[in-house]
Amino acid sequence: MQRDRAQTEQKLIDAVGQIIHNEGIDEVGINRIANRAGVNKILIYRYFGGLNGLMDAYVQQAKPVINTPMLDVNALKSASLEEIYQTACEYIISEFRQLRQNTEAREFLRKNLFDPDSFHNPLGAEREKQANEMIEGLSRLIGTPHAQGFAAIVASAMMLLTFLSQSTKVMMGLDLSTDEAWTKIEDALRQIFRGAYLTTRERLANSNTEFRSEIPKMSGSEFE
Repeated sequence: MQRDRAQTEQKLIDAVGQIIHNEGIDEVGINRIANRAGVNKILIYRYFGGLNGLMDAYVQQAKPVINTPMLDVNALKSASLEEIYQTACEYIISEFRQLRQNTEAREFLRKNLFDPDSFHNPLGAEREKQANEMIEGLSRLIGTPHAQGFAAIVASAMMLLTFLSQSTKVMMGLDLSTDEAWTKIEDALRQIFRGAYLTTRERLANSNTEFRSEIPKMSGSEFE
């Protein structure tokens, strides 16, 4: 009996994953899951307490989140300003490449962004917390108060483009279902980061110049 229950639970969890992958998370529902699994929907309530309990079980097993390690801010302390910006840019590009390939992670992210009261993904929440800590560390490292705002703009734009790409949308003449379009987007992102680097470099150079100009000039007699 226990073995039969375990097998049925797994069928239901697998059915959730199949629906998310093939039809999207918005199509997940009690009846559709039961039909896909080939079991009575009453068992969803009996074994999981309902849809939310089943979704929690799915999240724990499937872990629908991008799990690449965050940037090691401490390791970047010896890097040049240019290297820091380049590393951060390539990290974001890598993240969104993976998100485009990971249907489950993308669907949960979209659902949680636009319907925050929907299925909870604690792994996604933890990931966002880690990302915020990373950005705060980078902000202190390069001495700018704008890192979080900059990251929010870049991430929002990349997320929207990623979501649109799943329905083969065209944005500004770019067919987001093609590698060619994403190559152009990634190259443009590199130029944006390049501009941010040059702006920061200029600001830091001007700050140093102003600091030096405030140091009073000493006559030779002051050293005697």
